[in-house]
Amino acid sequence: MKDIERDTLLLMLAAASGSADGWSYFGIAHAFVANMTGNTVLLGIAVFQSHGDVLHPLLAVAGYVAGVIAGTLICRRVPEGSTWARAVSWALFLESLILLVAESAWVAVRQHPSPAGADILLASVALAIGIQSAAMVQLKVPGVVTTYITGTWTTLANGLTRFATRQPRSTEQKKKFEERFLLQASVLTVYFLSAVLTGWAFHHAPAIAGGIPAVSVLLVAGYGALRG
Repeated sequence: MKDIERDTLLLMLAAASGSADGWSYFGIAHAFVANMTGNTVLLGIAVFQSHGDVLHPLLAVAGYVAGVIAGTLICRRVPEGSTWARAVSWALFLESLILLVAESAWVAVRQHPSPAGADILLASVALAIGIQSAAMVQLKVPGVVTTYITGTWTTLANGLTRFATRQPRSTEQKKKFEERFLLQASVLTVYFLSAVLTGWAFHHAPAIAGGIPAVSVLLVAGYGALRG
């Protein structure tokens, strides 16, 4: 698989993560499934509130951690330097299956899950995104993660600063930096736009909210299996 193909798949996964975060926060239980930094803040705030919601961010974190463990086990033998290993696609197939089941449940309850149903949905979607995170870590794409976007913001700002203040720079260094900068900026943009799309879906077609990340991941898994 060529780098441009891999980068396109990464952008689709970033879109899935942004959409899943929007779905979980606005539609399921006001907690994130990819943004664990946000869940940690929600947990801390809830501790000192008389009616604080500790359960949902805690469920999201637990589901995410379980997903990372599962994804790491599936992808533990990815060869060093691999552009896209078959194991990564298998992990993403599992993620897409979980997301498709969650979307089916979302449609079945007409976008109004019971409290217990919302808990199960939240934990399941967080589990799926955790699998994706673990799979992407195995690819070792410098400065790019498709789920916890804070890391991408950090490495982007850090790289820009270091590149701007370091002299001299070779043509090869400039080319590598420009390629990584473009990918990082694209991931951030796609993540944001997918959240916007999910917000639109909640207003006009709430039934498809969970289908956006599910279909995105399924397409990535299928293409990766064929081309990886």
